[in-house]
Amino acid sequence: MRRPTGFAAFSVLWVGQFLSVLGTRMTNFAVSVWVWDQTGSTTQFTLTLFFAFAATVVFSPIAGAIIDRWNRRTTLMLAEVGTALATLVLLALFLTNTANLWQLYVLNFVTGAFVAFQVPVFQATITLMMERGNYPRANAMMFAVRTTPELFAPLLAALLLATTSIELVLALDSLSYLFAIGSVLLIAIPAIPPRPADTAPSTFWQDCRLGFTFIMRSRPLRNLEIFLIVINILASIGWLLLRPMVLERTGDDADALALVLATGAIGGIGGTILVALLKTPRDKMRYVLWATVAFSVIGRIVYGISDVLLVLGFALIVVHMCIPVIDGYATSVWQEKVEPHYQGRVFAARQFVEELSVPIATLIAGPLLEYVIVPWMAEGETGAKLFGGVVGTGSVGGIGLVFVAIGVLGTLLAVVSFLTPSLRRIETIMPDVAPETAAAEPDPATDTPVEAKQPVEAGAAR
Repeated sequence: MRRPTGFAAFSVLWVGQFLSVLGTRMTNFAVSVWVWDQTGSTTQFTLTLFFAFAATVVFSPIAGAIIDRWNRRTTLMLAEVGTALATLVLLALFLTNTANLWQLYVLNFVTGAFVAFQVPVFQATITLMMERGNYPRANAMMFAVRTTPELFAPLLAALLLATTSIELVLALDSLSYLFAIGSVLLIAIPAIPPRPADTAPSTFWQDCRLGFTFIMRSRPLRNLEIFLIVINILASIGWLLLRPMVLERTGDDADALALVLATGAIGGIGGTILVALLKTPRDKMRYVLWATVAFSVIGRIVYGISDVLLVLGFALIVVHMCIPVIDGYATSVWQEKVEPHYQGRVFAARQFVEELSVPIATLIAGPLLEYVIVPWMAEGETGAKLFGGVVGTGSVGGIGLVFVAIGVLGTLLAVVSFLTPSLRRIETIMPDVAPETAAAEPDPATDTPVEAKQPVEAGAAR
């Protein structure tokens, strides 16, 4: 039987990933509830997240080197099987009533290490499986995999915890990996095109560093990555303060918070569908930069000054509609400009740097707000006199002022990017990956190009 190829194959892969991520999000919710019930400690709760996050960051360069050394199917299987085994061990611990916090830390670290492979390998696999014009559509679909389960997973997990037990949640998560692994086995995945014959061989540790040096040596790619890092930091600050902001504006109304978050999620789905349906524009960076302006002005400045629930919901819809545009089109630019045999390492280097935006934002937002801005915005203080009429005073005014500030900074970043030729015109300055380096039609039985089986395999394995 001939395996699906192209967009049909990607759709099969997407369904498997969606079900797997849905199961993982359910497990994350259930375990976080268990940790809180067992300890009541914010520190213990955050440590479980920290170990997973730290492993993903630390192992990203290693993952990139492996992705480009092995064929894509093997790497996809490694990521899925590794995380599945960690979930099965966790299930066994709960079934035997022997689960302890230190075991969760270890398993989260192991899971985070395998998760380090997932985003880079999928971004690199899209380039092999899809025609260039379909990159944004595929990236938007993968963005939906990372975000849409957040709508349903907590509700489903909470329902199962209320009616059954955490063991059932973990069992369902374990079963979801069968769909992800099965989808990888069912489809044809082209092999990585061979590297140029004159390319010098490299050691594993050189490969771990190559993604960073590749980006740093190209001014357009370096500027694009700086732009994305700054956007991630600004977005992360807003994400950290989103819930406190809504609760402050609505008098600690949990229902209002749930409504606002739900409308934001709807915006994310809408943005994903929009990118998936629209014809791919020639000038993708223009869309990225204008989406950044809308994100900053409506999603941050307006959000910071309004206390009307409908306006807050609308602003969050705009934010989440803009994110798939920024992410989908910017990632497509990387896929078009970086040769496939470098993409695993380059995308892993990007993941390493961009994942650090969350702790950076945490270090900036928390202390700055608590010890500087909120006291400055207290009644009678200078900040309250200057900006209190616009954003309010006290804690709510301080958070509102931060939203306005990051909105202004985001808008300035977009303006500077419009005026920076190496970034604004990156799609014309840098040539696309040459058509002859694109993957050949694979042999369904081996996933290797029919006309170049042995050279491709040798090049991929080095």
